[in-house]
Amino acid sequence: MSFRYIIPVLTIYIAAITVYINPDDQIWILSTSAVGIIVFRMLGTHWVWLVGQLICLAVFSWDVGTGWCIPLYLAITGENFLPTYDKLRSYTTLVACAIICSTITIFSSPTSIHTYLMTVLYLIIFTAIALIMKEIQLSKRQNMLLDREKTHLATHDRLTDLLNFEAFHRNMNDLIESGTSTVLMLLDCTDLKSMNDAKGFQEGDQILKQMAGLLKVSFPESLIFARYGGDEFAVVMDKKRMKVTMEALCQRLDHDLPSLLGIPFTYGMASFPEDAATKDDLILTAEKHLFDMKRVHWLKKEENIFRAEKLKIVGELASGMAHEIRNPLTAIKGFMQLSKANGYRVEQWYPLIMDEISRMSELTVEFLQFSKPHASQFKIQPVQDCIRRVISLMESEAIRLGHIVEFDPPQAPIPIKMDQDKFIQLLLNLVKNAFDAMERNGLLQIEISTSGSHCSILVKDNGKGISREELAKIFDPFYTSKEDGTGLGLPICQKIVQDHGGVMEVESTPDVGTGFMVTFPLAVEHSAAIPIS
Repeated sequence: MSFRYIIPVLTIYIAAITVYINPDDQIWILSTSAVGIIVFRMLGTHWVWLVGQLICLAVFSWDVGTGWCIPLYLAITGENFLPTYDKLRSYTTLVACAIICSTITIFSSPTSIHTYLMTVLYLIIFTAIALIMKEIQLSKRQNMLLDREKTHLATHDRLTDLLNFEAFHRNMNDLIESGTSTVLMLLDCTDLKSMNDAKGFQEGDQILKQMAGLLKVSFPESLIFARYGGDEFAVVMDKKRMKVTMEALCQRLDHDLPSLLGIPFTYGMASFPEDAATKDDLILTAEKHLFDMKRVHWLKKEENIFRAEKLKIVGELASGMAHEIRNPLTAIKGFMQLSKANGYRVEQWYPLIMDEISRMSELTVEFLQFSKPHASQFKIQPVQDCIRRVISLMESEAIRLGHIVEFDPPQAPIPIKMDQDKFIQLLLNLVKNAFDAMERNGLLQIEISTSGSHCSILVKDNGKGISREELAKIFDPFYTSKEDGTGLGLPICQKIVQDHGGVMEVESTPDVGTGFMVTFPLAVEHSAAIPIS
């Protein structure tokens, strides 16, 4: 039973007992003061009604006697020590009840030591009640704070202090069931993972905190703020209370928030009931829009990365080309300066000058072949014919250097759809590199194998091999270990292989040899009728 009913019940009970014991007393004073206590109590908790209640209690106590009214004093004092009232009211009520009780005790009883002792006892009782009620009040407040903090921790994210995933779904469900027209926004910090990797999780956590604060400032009229996932946030707005249009909202999300936050983010929006009729459908629609925007952002990012890589490659090619051309130009310039001092007679330097010019011409031709796409004439040809052609072309060089070329072709033709000239150029470059890598009287092996729908060609030498450090650079344009090399041979080979839909692999062991394996898809059309020439 609350204090609202305890005080009236006690008043009626004390009045009834008093009338029963002393029926000759002035009942109208007792009744009037009792009704006053009850009426002022039922009128409310305002301090005016409290003062009226205390005045009626003083009259009632004078007529009944202090001893009987002690429970009423204690009930009124205890009620005003509830957590809903401030300390001033609580202690003012306590002092007022103590003064009234003591005064009536002194003036309504004969002056004696007993009266004074009772007064002191009442004061001690009120003091004890005050201390007890204070402790109860503090305990209740602490319990309320603990319960509130426990509820807060169970429903809010610790880092951002926004609603967590479960609380978001509960609140969303309540909004949808109430029929409130809402706009759901899901926001994702797109580059947060890369920032965590680059700068650490503390920087990422700081960004999440800033994001939570910016959302509260940017959308103060929102109904729900939640951390939807690891780097995703959810904001729910009441469409009727929105102070901006959807276009202005998108403008804020596209430009204002990213500039304030310092990192880009993507978002998806959905409206209830226009886009979905249930909570789950609304969230799915917003997630779909978020995914679409993520995909567009990712494609743009990939396009920018691809463009940057192309520019980087172009810069490297231009730098390498300029470096390679500058060397022969420097030599030619030196020869011309010498010829000027010798009456412009260049006979003795003419062969050297022509060698440098030829080197520049060769470098330019190879560079154009490497960088400029050419129209290819693809036809189905047996790979054995191309290898035999290459062996014939390199036969005189092999004899001059004392190299042995081993090739044991399969009897059945192995058809590949190829540009024959490019294919022969590929094999010629690989064989020339093998000859250059071997000392005199070396052994070059060419092997052909098939596996499923692919054909592999292995060009293997027993030369000096390639170190692991050099192996990682051999396909870089203009990288060469030869004194007279251009560094474009292997990049051109790799480009020819890629144009034919193939793959080039290399394995090398220093002082043992190197093997280049190129793998191509077999021709779709079976070409058993093609003769081997």
